[in-house]
Amino acid sequence: MKLSIASAVIAVLLAPLSTVQAAQSSFQAPLVDQSLLLDITQSGEQLIAVGERGHIIRSTDGQKWQQVVVPSTSTLTGVYFIGQQGWAVGHDLVILHTENNGLEWEVQNFAPEQERPLLDVVFFDKNEGIAIGAYGAFLRTQDGGKTWDSELHAEFVNQDDQDYLNELRLEDEAFYKEELAAILPHLNSVSVSGKHVYLAGEAGLLAVSSDKGHTWQRMDIDYRGSFFNIAKAQSGDLIATGLRGNVFVFNNDEQDWKALDAGSKASMNAVVSVDENRTVLLGNNGAVVTLQGEDVNYEQRSDGQTLVNGVFYNNQIIAVSVDGIKHLQQAR
Repeated sequence: MKLSIASAVIAVLLAPLSTVQAAQSSFQAPLVDQSLLLDITQSGEQLIAVGERGHIIRSTDGQKWQQVVVPSTSTLTGVYFIGQQGWAVGHDLVILHTENNGLEWEVQNFAPEQERPLLDVVFFDKNEGIAIGAYGAFLRTQDGGKTWDSELHAEFVNQDDQDYLNELRLEDEAFYKEELAAILPHLNSVSVSGKHVYLAGEAGLLAVSSDKGHTWQRMDIDYRGSFFNIAKAQSGDLIATGLRGNVFVFNNDEQDWKALDAGSKASMNAVVSVDENRTVLLGNNGAVVTLQGEDVNYEQRSDGQTLVNGVFYNNQIIAVSVDGIKHLQQAR
């Protein structure tokens, strides 16, 4: 999950989106590593973080950060790398691409007239990937991002709405697409584990795909609030996090979701897998929840700043937050 979503109007994405150059380069900020940052990932030995006003910063040690010149000022919310190639997504349906491990970036997509943000991105190989976002925004590329096509997935709405849409489709295909686009939920997070793709969104949406997101199956869960993240940890546990401290772990034996008491009502934004025995959840108000076996340990950082995402790097968790880079020691 990438913090709050800006106000947007509902728009229908039914045709390929053209590549348009963003008008400005990102602002070069002297304290960029203390600015609003919304996602972080590791690429080889380096870290890449993205955030407000098109900020992209790189580090080879997690301590010193260098800002990269980017041809966009749109707030960036998600970043993903495969080898030397990376993609960053954000507001204005912007998609940026690098071929040299984040040193230089180009605009692959930019559509501010749609008035909605992309919130996350994953790639399955160097050619095929998907980007998701507000109001059901779902874009796919099969050529490394040279072209992006929009998709509408009725699997993301609840069963009652699906029944209504199926009846409508028999009568009027065009109106069916308009109605579907109008009721699709926000899609907040997407992750890949092996052959499975997992997606989390608002209104209790958890979904899984085994065909690179071409088709989806909703996962039944007794919760109708927003989910901000879903990921499979190294422990093998599938974990979903959401509003007001709601955390769920999928029980493989019972094939059902079990609620976990995280010890806090703070919204949980990120799942950071440390090793096979330890997973850390990051949330609002500086919430840090460590899961180790059956033990759940809640701590709150003294600064109380919202932690948005993080990676385990050099024996510590390096997180991005509303006021920049945070270091969470995890040596024990």
